[in-house]
Amino acid sequence: MGAVGRSGFLGVLVGLLVALVPWGTASAVEATEATEATGATGAVEPCTDPVVEKWLECWDERVQGNGPYVVTLNEKLSLVEPGRRQRTILKNRVQERRHQLVVEVPKGSRTGPGGTALLVLAGGRMVHPDATIDRVPAWAVDELREAGVCVPQLLCNLVTESGRDTQPLKGRKLIEDGLVADMSTHVEAIVPVSPDPGSTSRETSNPSPVPNPDPEASGYSTSTWTAFWMALLLGLLLLAFVIVVRRSRGPVAVGHRAPPRRPAVGHARAPAAVRGEERTTRLRVAPTPRHGRQVGARPAHARTAVVRTELHPQGYVEVDRVLHRAVWAEPGRPPPAPGSLVDVTDTHEPDSDVLYAFPPTAARHAKGTPR
Repeated sequence: MGAVGRSGFLGVLVGLLVALVPWGTASAVEATEATEATGATGAVEPCTDPVVEKWLECWDERVQGNGPYVVTLNEKLSLVEPGRRQRTILKNRVQERRHQLVVEVPKGSRTGPGGTALLVLAGGRMVHPDATIDRVPAWAVDELREAGVCVPQLLCNLVTESGRDTQPLKGRKLIEDGLVADMSTHVEAIVPVSPDPGSTSRETSNPSPVPNPDPEASGYSTSTWTAFWMALLLGLLLLAFVIVVRRSRGPVAVGHRAPPRRPAVGHARAPAAVRGEERTTRLRVAPTPRHGRQVGARPAHARTAVVRTELHPQGYVEVDRVLHRAVWAEPGRPPPAPGSLVDVTDTHEPDSDVLYAFPPTAARHAKGTPR
């Protein structure tokens, strides 16, 4: 490539630099304004519609944030409105937020077909042994199964209404099969995880900067973003210049390879078995299935908790009669069933209310930790 070609290429890069710097600055300001507009959260009003389809639409519009939303089924919910036939109950992909939904069925309550569908959809399920669970028509179970919320599959198979299975179920049956948590253990409330006193004192002594969406308040002003984009594009310009210089060099001279020497007369040639080795086939090992999230080294300080819902990989555990969201942090082992003991620790992420759940330590639980 000659000098004319290099000059034209550098001119194009300089033009891109001039055009992209104002665009990068404007994009940063627009992103900051969008964060300010959507950062506020408010209280969630309860939804009272007796039809599960409209109840889910109301819940999807009002629920905010990422915290749990507890629903107590004191009255029956229906699948469709009176006089209507089969309809779709899942809209706007509400199943993607099922981890926020916790359904409780207290003693003496009856779910109705819509309440049972809501119980299957929920990420947290708590049922009293004396509660009544109505069965769900096959078309609604098929929709829940296609949405991927039948976890475990036995729950959908058990609540499906058929020609021979029309009578409602008792909550005790679901509890004995390990499909739901026992509400008779009486959990007071679901609250966010409170930080340890030690971590509070460390945070007080070593305050860390808190992100601020305001660019002027956090120091990221317009001039700062302009300097950042200019430095980045100048680095790309320098890299492109080095590549152009390297490509403009002439071809490298290649020497002639000497002809191979012929074996001396009278010497026998080595047998083929000695000259070459047998080829071996590399076997590809199947990857190990991952049952949880890889979070690094296990912290030394842990608390004991009781699993209340399936950890696939997120679920709910009970610590000191309070439910907390937890994620299974042992990818090489399957998560325990509801009712089992686990060790939980705080996450490494700031402002997170999710706990890490690990297999219980034998030395910790040998003394008979209460469930």
